Amino acid sequence: MADIATDLPVKPRILIADDSRIVRATLIKHIEGMFDFREACNGEEAWEMLLADRHIKVVITDITMPRLDGYGLLQRIRHSSITRLREIPVVVISGSDEQAERERAIAAGASDLITKGIGTAHLVSRLDVLSTLTTTRQEFRRSLESLVQDVNPEALFALPMQERFNADASALLQSAVQGRRNFVLLSVRLALRRIVAEGACGTPPASVMAAIGQLLRRTIRQTDHVAQTGEAEFMLATGSINFDAAIIFARRICHAIADADIANEASGHLFACCGVASLSERGSATEDISLLRMQEIARRRAELGMAQGFIGAVGEQEEAGAANGMPLAAPAIEHAESGTPDAATLLRWIREGRQEQVRPHLDKLPAELQSLAELVMKRSPS
Repeated sequence: MADIATDLPVKPRILIADDSRIVRATLIKHIEGMFDFREACNGEEAWEMLLADRHIKVVITDITMPRLDGYGLLQRIRHSSITRLREIPVVVISGSDEQAERERAIAAGASDLITKGIGTAHLVSRLDVLSTLTTTRQEFRRSLESLVQDVNPEALFALPMQERFNADASALLQSAVQGRRNFVLLSVRLALRRIVAEGACGTPPASVMAAIGQLLRRTIRQTDHVAQTGEAEFMLATGSINFDAAIIFARRICHAIADADIANEASGHLFACCGVASLSERGSATEDISLLRMQEIARRRAELGMAQGFIGAVGEQEEAGAANGMPLAAPAIEHAESGTPDAATLLRWIREGRQEQVRPHLDKLPAELQSLAELVMKRSPS
């Protein structure tokens, strides 16, 4: 009898799309042993592989390729009707590391940009982050809903205490400074917003906090650290991570928590905001940076988001905009990646008074809601 699990990769599977056999071979040499891999020599071939192989976790694509170039492949991925594809991390590989090229790639929906001369350690670290941290929003939401049903609140104490977290995170920060690598600290803040008292917020139940804590611990890498650092706050410390990947991860955590059906209409709906502090914000001036200072920055940004009822990540750019009177708003690429929620989610949001969250999806209603609306419109007047 055939083993039905033989096609499941033990290691994360990477798809490398490049028309140069030499470039593909060089990248494979970097990642062989750490990752499983597939090869494509053009964008069309890569697209067909993505459709057929649901175990691919990250895509590395060249920009210039025959039949379909890298930006064309990226556009298909980000506009796919398949959620798995819309949310897959995509790394653009380029001959240069110019800021303009990076900005164009990120604006097109890339998760990261690397150069063809990247070293093994840096490439493996970035792929490790993308394959581990960028869990899809839907997977995170479903796992959270399941955990809330059966998690034991006492399991929360399996997370490190704040003192242990501070010690581990400080060591990770110092290692990043010495190695000239990035370090990111996330303050994940949660609240229950009650419908009956507009603007009033409460603390999530212990079972919800326990479930979120356990899910965060499962999601991060072994080299990262997480702890509950307040009644409704978690702190997450991660090193050797690209800032854009950290922001994407933070946004998906917050939206997955807000999307999860784990509260009831009487208690209100759960929402989350993540304050992000990054070592890369300070450039080379790292001599006076401390974990305490970064915690202050991350918490200040999380509180800014909570005050505006913002679901998402607040970093340096968002904070600067808010200081100039600009309201916090999710970037366009975030909407493109997230897709349209299912009918049950949209209806629940409406019941909870979250019409502003529903409006961006009205033009792309799920098929079941469209059919219902058409039937109502065709109904003869009584």
